[in-house]
Amino acid sequence: MTPGAIVVVVVLALLLLGGDEVVSRVINGARVGPRTQLTDDGLVDGDPFALAEAAGLDPNTYALARALASEHGQDPDPYLEAVAWAIRNKAVERRVTLIQLLTDGAGTAGDGWFGEQKASAGTKYASTKVDPSERHARVAVAVSSADPALDPTRGATHFFSPAAQDSLAARAASGDPAWAKYLGKTAAVVDAAWRAPGGLYAAGAYAVVPAGIDPRRLTLYRRIA
Repeated sequence: MTPGAIVVVVVLALLLLGGDEVVSRVINGARVGPRTQLTDDGLVDGDPFALAEAAGLDPNTYALARALASEHGQDPDPYLEAVAWAIRNKAVERRVTLIQLLTDGAGTAGDGWFGEQKASAGTKYASTKVDPSERHARVAVAVSSADPALDPTRGATHFFSPAAQDSLAARAASGDPAWAKYLGKTAAVVDAAWRAPGGLYAAGAYAVVPAGIDPRRLTLYRRIA
């Protein structure tokens, strides 16, 4: 059954059951490339270039697809597109390739590998721990080759989910030691720090929320010129 047929079946089922509201379901499609696992230090157990080759994608596109699957993999396309543009913009700002940006880690222990954003081997710009699916690859291909004038974020380079951040802070506040590093780091605290001069940028940053995006699920930031 094709993805389109699955959507039709879901809609019909809801209508037949008497539902008066149709829920939009995201269909990611089949996995692209090999199945991977995380090592104990939060890194993906596969050479990034070999994984990209096995997936039939160039390394930069594959790296971006992994980031999309990891960061907002279950959100609709507008979210994926906004995050993809922010990642692309950050790579341009740093004057590195996408795969260099996404495999770089704090220090050197995690350099050259995909992994969790907060990997114990070294914090990364974004998570790439999840294997991508067809939809993530499609968006990665489209954004990687698009005209910069089409960027809906107007140059954003950073992003986070306020709702997810508040959830992490709440877990830390409950006393769970596994989440202690998020204690006090609510969405409001992160937002204020990122906006402030000397936060993300010397002159500060301001929030960007493209059309079709819930700011509680995704807020992006770009430099104040």
